[in-house]
Amino acid sequence: MKPALVAPLLLGALALPVQLVSAQALQSPEDFLGRPVAADYGLSDWDEITRYFEHAAQASDRVTLQQVGKTTEGRDLFLAVLGSPENLARLPEIQAASQRLRDPRGIDAAERRKLLEDTPLTLFIACAMHSIEAAAPEFALEMLHLWASSDEEPWVTARRELVVLLAPSLNPDGLETVVGWSRETEGTPYEGAGLVKLYQHYAGHDNNRDWFALSLQETRLVTKLLYQDWNPQVYWDVHQQGQSRERFFVPPYRDPLNPNIDPAIVTGIFSLGMRALHDMTSEGLTGISTGVTYDMWWNGGNRSVPARHGIMGILTEAASPNLAAPTWLDKGRVRAPRGLPDNAPSVRFPAPWPGGWWRLRDVVDYELAFARSLVRNLATDRQHWLGVSLGVAERALETTDGPWGWIIPAEQRDRGGLERLVDILLLSGVEVFVTKQPLVADDRTWPAGSLVLPRAQPHGLHLKDLFELQRYPDGPTPYDVSGWTLPLLLGVDRLEVVRAPKTKSLTQVRTVEAAMAGIKGRDGDGWDARDSATWKRVVAELARGRSLRYRSESVDQASFSTSPGRDGLKLTGLPRVGVYAPWSATKNEGWLRLVLDQHALPYTRLRPEMIRAGSLNRDYDVIVLPMVSERGLEHGRHEGTVPAKYAGGLEPEGAVALERFVKAGGVLVAMEDSAQWCIELFDLPLRDVTVPRKVDGKPEHEFSIPGSVVRAVPEPSVLTGGLGTDLAMFFSRASAWEVGAADEGELEVLLTFPKNRILLSGWARDEHAIAGHAAWVRSQQGDGVVHLFGFRPQYRGWSQRTFQLIMRSLLLERAEAD
Repeated sequence: MKPALVAPLLLGALALPVQLVSAQALQSPEDFLGRPVAADYGLSDWDEITRYFEHAAQASDRVTLQQVGKTTEGRDLFLAVLGSPENLARLPEIQAASQRLRDPRGIDAAERRKLLEDTPLTLFIACAMHSIEAAAPEFALEMLHLWASSDEEPWVTARRELVVLLAPSLNPDGLETVVGWSRETEGTPYEGAGLVKLYQHYAGHDNNRDWFALSLQETRLVTKLLYQDWNPQVYWDVHQQGQSRERFFVPPYRDPLNPNIDPAIVTGIFSLGMRALHDMTSEGLTGISTGVTYDMWWNGGNRSVPARHGIMGILTEAASPNLAAPTWLDKGRVRAPRGLPDNAPSVRFPAPWPGGWWRLRDVVDYELAFARSLVRNLATDRQHWLGVSLGVAERALETTDGPWGWIIPAEQRDRGGLERLVDILLLSGVEVFVTKQPLVADDRTWPAGSLVLPRAQPHGLHLKDLFELQRYPDGPTPYDVSGWTLPLLLGVDRLEVVRAPKTKSLTQVRTVEAAMAGIKGRDGDGWDARDSATWKRVVAELARGRSLRYRSESVDQASFSTSPGRDGLKLTGLPRVGVYAPWSATKNEGWLRLVLDQHALPYTRLRPEMIRAGSLNRDYDVIVLPMVSERGLEHGRHEGTVPAKYAGGLEPEGAVALERFVKAGGVLVAMEDSAQWCIELFDLPLRDVTVPRKVDGKPEHEFSIPGSVVRAVPEPSVLTGGLGTDLAMFFSRASAWEVGAADEGELEVLLTFPKNRILLSGWARDEHAIAGHAAWVRSQQGDGVVHLFGFRPQYRGWSQRTFQLIMRSLLLERAEAD
């Protein structure tokens, strides 16, 4: 039992003030909460979880808590740090040793031997990133208690050999949302119905797509923990999947394999997963699969990004009950794991589950069984796994598998994009240097102030994965993302350096401000319209009541200024913006809100009933329809599946209200499926060429781009001034339009796909199908305007290069010529 003074909470290596608490005996979660853990309908809310973790930290000298920071909605995000009392007393030393294992430059044999002998292995267990996957916080309660109280193996050895960072939820905001919805609908006809709000304020389920772009508060906090504060050797990402397939997935993952992951990381993950498959099956658990569904290609999930940092990123996926309600599956309803022909024994699925009841308790039991296997394997062979980590770090310092590095020239049109890129790199642990003198690299000279990024550094493989062009291997169509080259998405010019530059003038920078000190924008008056930071400044100035002048000379040159004059367009005041927010809680609306909030542009969320009420011009100048399916727009959620106040969509009266809004002078902006709905509403002569016509009974093409970076070309227009001669955008099952005959002035094409070289990074099939066709179209309708985007300019918060297309459609339509 702990004495009256509790060990201080840790913030990185800094301790918060010691708090006085009374000593108390450690209770089980069941006794503390007054109910069984993981019982049917028995979800714990964030307050209950927090109080139990605080209780354990006060009652046990094997647990301390680390306050991480505030979530998006202002809740506390914390970790439990688990270990022996002796290891918890030397956490700063352990953190420093883990950092040395990650960065072994200059290490000698004696230091190497001491690190391997004396350093506990650090395991990070991350629960409930997806809060609708509700079992993991219940598992965390029991895992915490076992660690603190059990005198059985593997816990006894694990406490001596490991330090465990246990996060009961990476999304406490969503946990509260899910638990509240579960309690509200329990015992009603709507039990188990989908949520009516996103469980991560902006991203919902897409919060596990953010780990290379770092747009979300929770992502940023955990990224700092991983690559700056703790540098763990193993990361376990605890997830759930659908109900009908295997009961539990463990690694190995399936092909394709990304070349920027060290082979020892790959095989280490596979070894830990296969041992768990053996251990869990030996315990009599069935329905466990491996080598199916989940690949090792894309960068963005938080078992993928750690692998590129030399951390063994392990994903487990348990079958889901109906939130906290049990579900029954007859054997005939149990489907085979993806990639297997039937629900029968296989080397990747040795013991199928026979069907029956599946409960929250079952999920927790499977996760505890995996935890026992994982900590046993790591603890009994700690030095081996530390040696694997050290070897991976040593190989990361070599440059035999690619370029020497990259240069970001000091002349950059998009300073805002570069500021974000540098912030991402620094937060991810990547080392950034600036040259104080002109730099000669590969026989070309680059000015002082340019940024230099050597590949030979501790997190060099992650850097390489972000900066190179992806080429997805031949084979089956990618499931989702196949290309993500970050400088392209952020509008940053970068160049690959093959041979090491001969210079001693490189200085490492540790802040965004220091990195940007020598970066030069475009010469000339005003604020460059291509710079994404300019659009934030424009919104801020208009919000202050200042008038701005917008001068557009060409697609390559346009600017804003506060100087008077009679050329160009005058902007005064901000538009009144409404963002359509259906009760289906769409992630596309959430990411749009993120972009608008980042620009500090005020808006109102419009529910279906608000649009059906009509008279929209009285309150709004612009209405934005993020991507929603055509059926979802028209009909919304079916009556009887959710409480009546959440049922219904726009219906005919909402569609008519939007048509009247536009023709009376309003601006309507629509994206992807919503754009197609608007094409039909306004009877526009646009055909989506990604949907093939039949020629002699066969499709005219087999076009597919499920998730890649492509090139688009702005057409000359006031609205496209300064965008540049081309720009990169993210294309994920988006549209392109063939433009038919239209009345004069009715249609204006603002962005098209080029005739060739469409794909920049990723994978495409029959990309010629969209060549020369429209991606962004403006249509004059009565006194108003419709903007149609065949893609999502705000896609997952990644495509900063195209964020300004949204701002152009919202702000420039209200500009006036003097």
